[in-house]
Amino acid sequence: MTLLAVNNLRVAYPHRSNYKTTWAVNDVSFTLKPGEKLGLVGESGCGKSTIGRAIMRLLPTGSQTEGEVIYKEKSVFNLNPTELRLLRGEVVALVFQDPMTRLDPLMTIGDHCVETLKAHQSQLSYQQAKQKAIEALESVRIPPNRWGQYPHEFSGGMRQRVAIALALLLNPKAIVADEPTTSLDVTVSAEILDELTRLCSEREMALLLISHDLAMIGEYCDRIAVMYNGKMVETGDTKSILYNPQHEYTKSLLQAALH
Repeated sequence: MTLLAVNNLRVAYPHRSNYKTTWAVNDVSFTLKPGEKLGLVGESGCGKSTIGRAIMRLLPTGSQTEGEVIYKEKSVFNLNPTELRLLRGEVVALVFQDPMTRLDPLMTIGDHCVETLKAHQSQLSYQQAKQKAIEALESVRIPPNRWGQYPHEFSGGMRQRVAIALALLLNPKAIVADEPTTSLDVTVSAEILDELTRLCSEREMALLLISHDLAMIGEYCDRIAVMYNGKMVETGDTKSILYNPQHEYTKSLLQAALH
């Protein structure tokens, strides 16, 4: 069963009208099944984050899109505002590179959780929301006694855990994690990715992990898609990409990962 299908996706960012269209993402297709972990890898500016944003319809106003993103036989690009709100959070949740893009420095961690839940499940009482939130925080190993603290009282790794807990709160079917550990040291980074992939396996959630780090993607994903200059130049299961790369760019990424 396919959870999400991206077909012939092209994306161009807004540009001045006398310039010809430059496609940041050019004719990209892939599918994502429940519980599957797909790694999207490539250098900065190759279009991988743009794909994540296109799936969530978070591109800047005036961007051009062609092709389609299909969830449950419906085109994401044709969803009305109510359906779009359900898609974001309840179907696909996003974990950013910098958790502070998601966290308000003036709100406690508990308030972040309750607000997220109430926005989607307004029938919940405060106590019910708090109970669900505490369970989500504990699933990423944040104890209940941190409930009343503010983002600045947490380390970078702890803040990223909070961002993952917020993504998990609504039990999404898929998570798009865009360079979720770039700003963290190696040990904390490994902990975060272990946590994220464990939770995806336990809950049968699909994971789209976006990174420039092929070695890391190889460790955590079942399949790898290599992006270069807006195009998907190679895709396959992790073993075949790591041990038998076909495209020159994939080979150069592997060389870089080994040094």
